[in-house]
Amino acid sequence: MSSWFHGKLCVVTGAAQGIGKALSEKYAESGANLALLDLNDDALQTTTAAIRETYSVKVTPYQVNVADFPAVRRVMAEIGKTLGAIQVLANCAGISTSGLLRDVPEETWDRVMNINLKSVFVISTLAADNMVANGVKDGRIVSVSSQASKTGELGNGAYCAAKAGVNSLTQVLGLELAEHGIAVSAVCPGYVDTEIMRKVFRERGPIEGMTPEQYEKRLTDGVPMRRMASPEEIADFMRYLSSENGGYITGVSLTIAGGKTLI
Repeated sequence: MSSWFHGKLCVVTGAAQGIGKALSEKYAESGANLALLDLNDDALQTTTAAIRETYSVKVTPYQVNVADFPAVRRVMAEIGKTLGAIQVLANCAGISTSGLLRDVPEETWDRVMNINLKSVFVISTLAADNMVANGVKDGRIVSVSSQASKTGELGNGAYCAAKAGVNSLTQVLGLELAEHGIAVSAVCPGYVDTEIMRKVFRERGPIEGMTPEQYEKRLTDGVPMRRMASPEEIADFMRYLSSENGGYITGVSLTIAGGKTLI
């Protein structure tokens, strides 16, 4: 990896665990300074300490619920005031919920939409404002979507709808921010070996009459590469899109699913 990231600021949401943590480590490895956002303060502090110990970069943690939009606006304003220009925003915060749509409470629907979709809209537009105000001509916004955004999944309707919204938002932001040199993309992972995925096995398996172990086997057996991805594999792809190599890749949502989803 080149020195393109060195000394630049990358903002990562959902940074304490899973894909967000792996991506934060990739950015730090490349020499970027970090603003890390997460709701789980204990995990956030652990991740922050580990990165500081391993890499010679500046890491600033912010404990915040990305669905608390007044708090998010305060944090993003603080980042601009104290850390300056944002080079990269990575939207990695997200939740999964399991249940047939007829059984999904309205408050659950709203929570999934706020965390998985509205937060991407709010934080991305705030980051774009920061980039434009600071004269950043080669900014990057990259978000975690899902293969579930491209094909419906039984018992996963709210998540599917929210992630489809991320793809559409990515298209429009890519069009609107192109004149400022800001490239906007999303990745659509298949099954990734994270705690969120383990929660899916535990909760959605019984909906389809299976144990978590049976459900995991059924899903992974349907992947041509016969395995889940690691968080690091997704993070490597996101770092590529965030780098100098991603400047002409915009408005698209790219699948990385081991052949499970081909669109």
